[in-house]
Amino acid sequence: MNKLRRTLPILALPLALLAAACSTGATATEDDSTRRQLRELLDRHEIHALVDRLATALDEGRFDTFNTIYTADVKAKSPGGEAQGRDAVIALASRNHSNERRQPHYISNVQIDLAGDRAAVRANAVLAIVPTSTVDGRMAPEPLFAAGGGYRFDAVRTPEGWRFSRVETAPVWTTGTLPS
Repeated sequence: MNKLRRTLPILALPLALLAAACSTGATATEDDSTRRQLRELLDRHEIHALVDRLATALDEGRFDTFNTIYTADVKAKSPGGEAQGRDAVIALASRNHSNERRQPHYISNVQIDLAGDRAAVRANAVLAIVPTSTVDGRMAPEPLFAAGGGYRFDAVRTPEGWRFSRVETAPVWTTGTLPS
């Protein structure tokens, strides 16, 4: 139910546009323009949701959800290595994300350049690597390592919805010691 409450306001604008298009005496040209705008809004929403799902999957170590995020032939490049194909990307992510540490991913400033059934996407990200155990007297453990940088994605529309066919991440800054 909570997820539904967060999604409803996001869908309100496209639904309002659709209702307006259906209720006015718009011309065919105006209807086409409204449909294009609505399609673009929905595409942008779906791609942004894809970025959010990726962050959650990485945070929670839910690599089994990568089939809803990546194409089968995805190419990935990160400081942790390179991989091609969804199974190889899952293996790469599994190596770089340990169950002994939490790794919250904060992805923001998502910019989407649509071109039909393809999109170029960029975003900023901050990652903190934090042990799962706390130190006595502390509310939460200190991060061992943090990094900030950028993501670049290529997204494609598939029969199942938008998916990333390429992901690349590169740090701009780091602090602390990267655990081995």
